[in-house]
Amino acid sequence: MLYIFAGFPGRNGIPDKEYIHAGGLNYCIETVEELGLLEHDPNIQYRKEGVFIPDKDGIPGECLYPTEYNISDMCVRDGITWDWFPENWAFGNGVTCHKTLASPEFKTVVHGTEFTLDEFLSECGTTNLVDLKLERMHVKHEGWIEYEARWLPGTCPQENHVVHLTWLITNYQLPQFVYDRISNLIEYGEEPKDLHKYSTEPGHHFSQVRTYDGKPAFHRG
Repeated sequence: MLYIFAGFPGRNGIPDKEYIHAGGLNYCIETVEELGLLEHDPNIQYRKEGVFIPDKDGIPGECLYPTEYNISDMCVRDGITWDWFPENWAFGNGVTCHKTLASPEFKTVVHGTEFTLDEFLSECGTTNLVDLKLERMHVKHEGWIEYEARWLPGTCPQENHVVHLTWLITNYQLPQFVYDRISNLIEYGEEPKDLHKYSTEPGHHFSQVRTYDGKPAFHRG
């Protein structure tokens, strides 16, 4: 069973500027709080198209059954449903903390047109600049249109943004009280129990927080 939550696990009660990472959350669920067992079998692959036995030694893989999933209410509130994940998406095993950066492309154009100022002057010749207004236009290139279509209508951010998701794959469907506890850990920043049981070694169960600075992840030429 695949469970998808919005955000990353919280930092309440955890050393300053650190958060519990995927391995730490796995340890929390299976060992410390004994909330359930996660799927770790490398011979099982969860994909959007279904649960597969992977290819091995030239033998084609096999689809075992459709993927059962549960997407949290907070994900849906943010505009992320099953359709947000593109075809051939692989979810892996155990716990995954996923981060996506998206940077829409803009250009400055003459108001009411799609021309830049240079293009407008080339097209129209000498123009009184006092009569012109410039505006910033979102360039809807093919890649962005495909990305925007993955969101619920009207929910895709139109500026540089980061999407945080955490998902986990269990051996069986979780009872409601266990689901609620895991949701609270990930989406509402509740403190893990028995913090003394976690390793203080840097990076073992906790990771440093790195703040997104809002700059584009790449420059489209």
